[in-house]
Amino acid sequence: MMDTISNIQIEKVKTSKIQSVDFKNIQFGKQFSDHMFVADYKNGEWKNLKIVPYAPISISPSCAAIHYGQSVFEGMKAYKDSDGNVLLFRPTENAKRINMSAKRMCMPEIPETLFMDAIHQLVELDADWVPVAEDSSLYIRPFIFASEELLGVRPAEEYKFMIITSPVSSYYTGPVDVKIETHYTRASEGGVGFAKAAGNYAAALYPAKLGQDQGYKQLIWTDANTHEYIEESGTMNVMFLINNVLITPSISLHTTLAGITRDSILTL
Repeated sequence: MMDTISNIQIEKVKTSKIQSVDFKNIQFGKQFSDHMFVADYKNGEWKNLKIVPYAPISISPSCAAIHYGQSVFEGMKAYKDSDGNVLLFRPTENAKRINMSAKRMCMPEIPETLFMDAIHQLVELDADWVPVAEDSSLYIRPFIFASEELLGVRPAEEYKFMIITSPVSSYYTGPVDVKIETHYTRASEGGVGFAKAAGNYAAALYPAKLGQDQGYKQLIWTDANTHEYIEESGTMNVMFLINNVLITPSISLHTTLAGITRDSILTL
C-alpha cells in the first residue's frame, strides 16, 4: 500500500459481517464489505472525507441525480497473490477515466491523490474481504452523483463521491452466446459513449433484455450510422484474432469505452 496524504477520517464497524459470507458461493455484486468511502463536494471543493461502516444513505427526493442522471462510476478489482499481498491493477487509469467521464457529464473531477488514497485506505481496511480463490477478487466501485436538491435543469453544484467494494467470482464462468445488435444503438458520435455514465447502462437494459429473451447472454453493439461495424459488448471491449492479427474497434470516435484491459493488451 502507498503512503497516504488525504485527511480521511475512519470509523470502523463494531462487528464485521464477514463470517456470514460464503466465499465459495458468491454472486457478482450481491455481498458488500464492511466499510465504504464517502466525500462531499460543496462550494467548489471535496470535503468531509470519511470511511464509515457500509450502510444505506439518505438522499432528498429532489436529488438532481435521480431526475437528470448526473452519475458516473468506475469498476476495478483487488486481488491477492500467493503470499497474501493485496494487488491493484493500474488504478491510476481508473482515476483518469472517472475524471474523463465526470468532465463530459459536467461534474467536478476527483484529484488523483484523493482517488488513490481513498481506494488504498478502504481496501487496506477491508483486506480480509479480498478472496483468495482463483478467478475471485474484490470488486471496487467508485462513483460520483449529483446530490444537490434541484429540479432546475442545470449542472448541480453539490455531489457525492463514494466507493463500495464487493467480493466476487468470475462474471462469466463459460462461453458466452452473444447477439449482434443491429437495431438499437448504444452510442453515437458526439454522445457520451466513451464515458462510464450511468445512463449509458440504463439505456442498454431494454435491448439486452430482448436479447436474453432470445437466449443470448450479451449484446455486441454496432455503430449507430450503419450497424455494419462492431464497437463493443455490453460488459467489455471486444477483440478478434484474424490471421494472427489482433483486431479491435478504434476508440477515436468516442463511441466506445477506453478499456484499461484493452489498452494493456495492446501495449503488451
